[in-house]
Amino acid sequence: MNITYKGETHSLSNLNELVNEAPFFESGITFITDWLSDTDTFNFKSSGSTGAAKTIAISRNQILKSVSLTENALKLKNTDRALVCLAPEYVATKMMLARCLVLNMEIILVDPSSNPLEDLSENEQINFASFVPMQVQQMIDSGYSERLSKINNVLIGGAPVFDTLEKKLKSFQNNIYHTYGMTETVSHIALRKLSDGGDSRYFKCLDGIQITTNADGCLIINGSTTNDEQVMTKDLVEIKNENEFIWLGRQDNLINSGGVKIIPEQIENLLKPIFKEAEITNEFFIDGIGDSKLGQRLILLVEGAPPQSGFEILMKTNIEKVFSKYHVPKQTIYLEQFIRTTSGKVKRGETLQLIK
Repeated sequence: MNITYKGETHSLSNLNELVNEAPFFESGITFITDWLSDTDTFNFKSSGSTGAAKTIAISRNQILKSVSLTENALKLKNTDRALVCLAPEYVATKMMLARCLVLNMEIILVDPSSNPLEDLSENEQINFASFVPMQVQQMIDSGYSERLSKINNVLIGGAPVFDTLEKKLKSFQNNIYHTYGMTETVSHIALRKLSDGGDSRYFKCLDGIQITTNADGCLIINGSTTNDEQVMTKDLVEIKNENEFIWLGRQDNLINSGGVKIIPEQIENLLKPIFKEAEITNEFFIDGIGDSKLGQRLILLVEGAPPQSGFEILMKTNIEKVFSKYHVPKQTIYLEQFIRTTSGKVKRGETLQLIK
């Protein structure tokens, strides 16, 4: 296995040169070195988007099981060339490295950016890549759709994929999947196909993964990547059958306003394409703050300057069509900038503290 960075190929026996050329990749090189040294336990860092970031111990066997599940699901081969373009300290990148190490795939390394394909030559062959939704949207908006369509297998994870992006991806003929997983499950345990006419809202579990829910409707995962132990999540889901589920939102984001339980992600997913069509590009999210009468008052937080006039009416009309008047934010608050993780996820809790 080799690593190609800015046109130069580096062998695994000569990684010191790569550290000097790509200092951002230092933790990635540490992982590779530890793997080649037969280390049995690896420390993976969670993203911190839903709370304080934490370090989770993952065994070599769990990593091998995860690699095997993805290899079988995507029919990966040792002749494939994998693009590595996300921050190396998180599970998404470390598992891309693990797949390349185990399956002997070549790594094409680029600096993390909003458009990873921009740093590659047009004739650079990529067979396998993992992106966050923001990167995919940027690549399409920047005219890189054709090059994106030439990547055999594309994984999109780390955040919800909104309807506007989904609609664009349906026409792609390569394999593009939205992933579901977390550090505790050693990357994804379920995939949802977005391309080639795919339109299912359901994530389909990889072989050997079992799912159930607790009394609150939160997903429970069990399988080889969890050492056959239950992982209790805070993800609210709707289970279709033993292999498929819809992700609804986070239990820790659930808002109880006047006795009405509101999943903010559902409202956000409704508003995102509507705002985009109206050329409202501000980032936003729905949350709740303390209210003496309602318990929690629903609010909308918007990043940047207020959008065009008529925004509030547009929002209210569309929410009431699908949900109810209780799902309409009682207040809109504008913040200059949201707080994010290094991978670009909005830290809702910390951002909410800015208004307090």
